[in-house]
Amino acid sequence: MLWHCETGWKPRMQFKLILWTGLIATCGMPAALLAADEISDMKLEDLLAVQVQGASRYAQPLAEAPSTATVIPAADIRRFGFRDIGEALQSARGVYTSHDRAYSYLGVRGFSRPGDYNSRILLLVDGARSNDPIYDQALTGNEAPIDIDWIKRLEFVPGPSSASYGGNALFGIVNAVLWIGADLNGSRVSLDASDDRGGRASLVSGGRTASGLDWVAGLSAYQRRGADLYFAEYDTPGVSDGFARNRDGERYLKAMLKGSWENWRGSATFSQRQKNVPTAYYGTTFNAPGNFVRDSGYHLDLARTSTLNDSLDQQFRVHFGRYIYDGEYPFPGVTNRDETRADWWSAEWQLAWTGWRNHRLLTGIEARSYQRLEQLNFDISPRADNLDDRHRGRTAGIFVQDEWRFAPGWLANLGLRLDSQSAAPTIASPRAALIWHPRDEVTLKLMGGSAFRAPNDYERHYGDNGATQKGNPDLRPERIRTAEAALDFTPTPALRFGLGRYRYVLRDLIDQETDPADGLLVYRNRDKLSANGWETDVEMLFGGGWRGRGSLAWQSIDQPGGEAVNSPRRLGKLLVDGPVTWLGATLGLNLQAVGPRRSMLGSVAGYVSGNVVLRQAEQRGHGLWSLGIYNVGAKRYRDPLGPEVAPIDSLERDGRQWRLRWELDI
Repeated sequence: MLWHCETGWKPRMQFKLILWTGLIATCGMPAALLAADEISDMKLEDLLAVQVQGASRYAQPLAEAPSTATVIPAADIRRFGFRDIGEALQSARGVYTSHDRAYSYLGVRGFSRPGDYNSRILLLVDGARSNDPIYDQALTGNEAPIDIDWIKRLEFVPGPSSASYGGNALFGIVNAVLWIGADLNGSRVSLDASDDRGGRASLVSGGRTASGLDWVAGLSAYQRRGADLYFAEYDTPGVSDGFARNRDGERYLKAMLKGSWENWRGSATFSQRQKNVPTAYYGTTFNAPGNFVRDSGYHLDLARTSTLNDSLDQQFRVHFGRYIYDGEYPFPGVTNRDETRADWWSAEWQLAWTGWRNHRLLTGIEARSYQRLEQLNFDISPRADNLDDRHRGRTAGIFVQDEWRFAPGWLANLGLRLDSQSAAPTIASPRAALIWHPRDEVTLKLMGGSAFRAPNDYERHYGDNGATQKGNPDLRPERIRTAEAALDFTPTPALRFGLGRYRYVLRDLIDQETDPADGLLVYRNRDKLSANGWETDVEMLFGGGWRGRGSLAWQSIDQPGGEAVNSPRRLGKLLVDGPVTWLGATLGLNLQAVGPRRSMLGSVAGYVSGNVVLRQAEQRGHGLWSLGIYNVGAKRYRDPLGPEVAPIDSLERDGRQWRLRWELDI
């Protein structure tokens, strides 16, 4: 059976490896608890002073960032039981998720095209680009290159950010800031059990030596058998009863090592995740064994910072990455295989100068070289090659930005970047923000900018010899322009609210469609679309340690041809947490409301879904327990799918799920 033998490492061995590592850490590390998270315990009037790094490439208070950024600390990840990056980001205003039983997708401000692989969101890990160069993917589910337990805080920076980071940052940046050893000063072992025979084991350890070496190491493994799923589209008497049985399993293995010493810092991450696909996409045989996708790769990052004088600092950074994708598609009489390989390196130098009074200047250059961009498609037996596409590529960018305090309480943030790419023309990306912060309780921001995404190698060159899909080398880059205004107001120490208004215009959208001439899937540039939206959020502190946060978002996309696919007009969030003293526990409630959405062939209804997490307030000798119930009301709701999954137009999400978690801080 594919689930047990595909990669050569078995689930039981994964758990034994982590458990033995945990025992070694228990013996070798002094008893210590993970540091308390400083953000969750802050007063509301202090929240705007929280530092965010992803908005401008350096740490700055939220009130001064040229964006309406959201910071999600590790304490909230644990209190609300977020199981992956996408689930955590869904708590931010204006964000929603969808899933096609292979990958997770983010929607931001009403935009989430089925099958777009999160290519318009840039994922950073400690400030380093994580999107691969073949599909431009920002992986945020179990397929993500890092584990949720390694994250100290998540920064979500909505809006165009190509002025700082180049391509892909059309709708926002996600920056995952990982723990450092000084935060941990010990180890944490955790074990999870979940429905459908799911299990997970994780270890994260870190510390700082007397010589100043700061180190963190992490290891995690996961497996889940998955449920038997029913698809009415394949319920054909005499052919199939519509059930995909034992076809939804998943597993992963992830490892991380991070360290710093004096002016040097470096990190290495490895991940391999395999997911069985039950939806018979691309016309594969329904309920056939061997239909799976596997994503793996590693990232190596090394940086050195130095102070040249009192007002001049520099940083040099190099990054190496490898991404590997394997997929198998069983068709009648033959199994088809996809193989994707990408190797790349990047180098970055930046210079920060504060010698000009009331200015903070940042400039730098960045270059990336794609040593291997390889896509293969072939039938396994008998061997028949359908695609053998091999390319190289390169990009280079130069950027400059200025943070100018031109009057008391006033701040201007100006930025410009030029990017040159082998597959696209040179593109200029400006950004400007005017920020008025007269006192701690009030912040008003006016922001505008543009961003771009060049067509990726998959969109331009992937084809399978006329079976399902063909490439389009004539694609043009996408461009977006956004204007935004935001107000943040804290009238009392126990109440804060924010209000935002935005408009964006996206030109030359790259979208997948079926060519009526030959019935093949192909990516093409579409006419422009425009969108308008409002976002508001409220945060309150109640007595007894309870707090509540809520947000509402209204968005409307105008495009030729009618309503946008997978674009809800309304989103609502409510998160409440606090202590349950008589149980010695904390309770976290997370409600998500999503309005109706159009699908490729029709529509899906809106829904309200809630998660509840009950968690011990303190570790008591032998660990800490938590119980999470997800979709507690067993709400039945669906996500729209792309044309590659036809005849399935929408997919039902999981019903009620549970997770029992045990943690031990050492």
